[in-house]
Amino acid sequence: MPCRRQLATSRISAILGNILLSMAHIVECQALGLCLQSQSRRLYRRYRRGCECADEDFCQSRGCCRILRRLLRLLCELIAGHPRNKMSIQSSGPGDSLRAYTLQLAQDPSSTFARNIENFICCTKESREAAPQVVMRNMRQFMSGMKNYLVKHGEGKFHAELETARARLKSDEFLNLDAMLETVMHQLVVLPLREHLYGIFVDHYQRSEDIQLLAQNVRYACEREAADFGIRPTVTPPSQAALRLIANLLWRLQEAELPLDKLELFLCVISTVFDATGCPRGQQLGADDFLLVLVYVVAKCGFVGAEIEAEFMWGLLQPTLLNGEPGYYLTALCSAVQVLKTFMASEGESGSGSLDWRSSCLPACSSVLRVIIPDECNGSLQTRTLPVRPHTTTREVCRIIAHKARITNPQDYALFKLVDGEETLLTDAECPQDARLAAKGKHCMLAYKRIDAKIAWPTAQLAGH
Repeated sequence: MPCRRQLATSRISAILGNILLSMAHIVECQALGLCLQSQSRRLYRRYRRGCECADEDFCQSRGCCRILRRLLRLLCELIAGHPRNKMSIQSSGPGDSLRAYTLQLAQDPSSTFARNIENFICCTKESREAAPQVVMRNMRQFMSGMKNYLVKHGEGKFHAELETARARLKSDEFLNLDAMLETVMHQLVVLPLREHLYGIFVDHYQRSEDIQLLAQNVRYACEREAADFGIRPTVTPPSQAALRLIANLLWRLQEAELPLDKLELFLCVISTVFDATGCPRGQQLGADDFLLVLVYVVAKCGFVGAEIEAEFMWGLLQPTLLNGEPGYYLTALCSAVQVLKTFMASEGESGSGSLDWRSSCLPACSSVLRVIIPDECNGSLQTRTLPVRPHTTTREVCRIIAHKARITNPQDYALFKLVDGEETLLTDAECPQDARLAAKGKHCMLAYKRIDAKIAWPTAQLAGH
């Protein structure tokens, strides 16, 4: 009997007439394509093993990619444990015996830990809940609860194994118990429910017709040129060979079974996009240009499953892991999906036959926010384009801006709505997208500034606002 995921994939195929990730239209550029694939394999192996990459030129071509490499190394440590915790090649690390015992405890039907997991999995599969976000929230809460149960109360020899692991630590080491238990819970809870969750995702997006809408727009956008995506002439998008490489990574991402593995591969995709995109005079790829290039990449790779994969990671990964760069780039993927869903409609509304973040129609959409930030040192206004998910709160937007703008005292800053030059402070729980839509027809901007700063805003309308 076919599994639920096979049935889900067949339903998607019936809708799309193709697989979730279509690479057939990408033409590989002979030797260059083979070279890039070889580089990708080396880069991927390096991320998996946390060792030094043989091809440093490929990895260090841009400063942003060095940041991503550090994030990927940290992610590898979360999955496999810190290399310094490995005592030798033959012996295991201090946390390995505790991880093995926790997995063994989950197989003991007499333990409360095992019974709780079995009951939760059975109840989840038998439930009629049709909203994947609700199912993932329940999974996330259950995994956090089981981790707290083991740490606070323990069961069997858990605390004894924990003390043994602590005794093996060096004086300058520690055991990341939360990260270790997170990987265990993914294996015990996420893995058995993965096929069930994918089926719910497909049913949900099929009912809402989001899959059909995205597939239709991706087919249309796939035939368009880079300029039709609003990519500036000075920015060179990834080549056909690079797109083939990225598509292979996206295929691996879809095949990966656990959220941490998916996030690891997703950051590898982002790093490859940065490496494969040419910028004028060796500059780094800016936020505005990156978002447009990401829309281009998702369309050209035929990544129709992008929304499901993004939501899968968002819903099941530990929230603290999504702070900073991983969360920013995952939000960018969600934004790219929302833009692609309205690609054909946006082309018609813009009147120019292409997308443009700087136009008057896109900044008000639910996938991006344009925020002005006053530079009090030189009296100028900077504009930042932020990828946001639907219903993102003011608090989350402020956190993203503070991180990207490297604000060291974010408690002194806030987000304001400017309507005809009049400031209104947005509360933490408000939705900036809704605030902009409520001011439709008026000259409305969003500004991130010091709460105590006294600023006279310009009467002339800023470009893109």
